[in-house]
Amino acid sequence: MKNILIILLSIVTLSGCNANSSLSFLEVSQESISKDIQTFFQGVKEENGVHLYLDKKNNAVFVYLNGSNVIQDEKAVYFTGFDIESENDKLNLLYKSDETSDYSNSSLEHELFYKVNIDKRYKDIKLFNNGNETSFGTISGNN
Repeated sequence: MKNILIILLSIVTLSGCNANSSLSFLEVSQESISKDIQTFFQGVKEENGVHLYLDKKNNAVFVYLNGSNVIQDEKAVYFTGFDIESENDKLNLLYKSDETSDYSNSSLEHELFYKVNIDKRYKDIKLFNNGNETSFGTISGNN
């Protein structure tokens, strides 16, 4: 966890230069994401977890919630919520997940993509699952 935070601190230099920018997020489709970011997400598709792409060019963070890889006889992870919070120079990404044995329920979300529009410079980005701090699976980004 400490190594991830060090990497994150060296990568996160996103700053909102636009006075009208505000911290916000929206769910996006994979097809609507740029090719570079899609390539990163395709590279981690086989790894369940939360993957982060820091898009410095556009003052945004892309979040990939992936629970699509199910091992036979194990419960499948699905996602039930996503939100963001800003605390001074810390950005918190919050998501909710659950598990099921019903693999046929097509209404469950096993894979989601979010774009978080950044409003200022953040020293830390922290991840919380069901209220508990956790770590990112993979972090990448551009300059």
